[in-house]
Amino acid sequence: MSKEEYLKLLNRYLTRVSPEERQDILDEYETHFISGKAAGKTEAEIASELGNPKEIGREMSAANAMEKAEGDRNAGNVTNAVLAVMGLSILNFFVVTVILASLFGILFGLIVATISLLATPLLLIVKGIMEGFGQIIPLDIYTAFTCFGVGLMCFTVTYLACKWSFILFMKYLRWNIKVVKGSAQS
Repeated sequence: MSKEEYLKLLNRYLTRVSPEERQDILDEYETHFISGKAAGKTEAEIASELGNPKEIGREMSAANAMEKAEGDRNAGNVTNAVLAVMGLSILNFFVVTVILASLFGILFGLIVATISLLATPLLLIVKGIMEGFGQIIPLDIYTAFTCFGVGLMCFTVTYLACKWSFILFMKYLRWNIKVVKGSAQS
């Protein structure tokens, strides 16, 4: 593979890298070709020593997306990181999808349960408006405020679960990138 082909292919797979970083990476790889030619190697030898540009580009894109997601935790950055890691291999796509779907299912259930529990005093007010406040018995009031208290506890658990799920999922994605890099190098 020639230097131009190698750099074009590398550039093509550096999808989630800023233009400045992309240019730095391409310049660095071009430097490898220049120093390799000075050492008497052919472009094909240098390209084979550097590795597969497709894999390198995907790995660098995934690592860059992970850094952005960890730095700025907005939905777009996290989605880019997940998609970049999923793109490293087909098996990765299915493993990450299963883990992500399970995690979202659990967190969604926690969020819905928390909101439902926190809304019980409002539902008690709605019952009073619709059926008359005279129809509300002390047990209804006790139950509503007990559910609200449990909802407050669930809110804390849900918040921590969401926070730690994000942290652990990012660590899993980082580990996944390392494993793919290790299998690509061996």
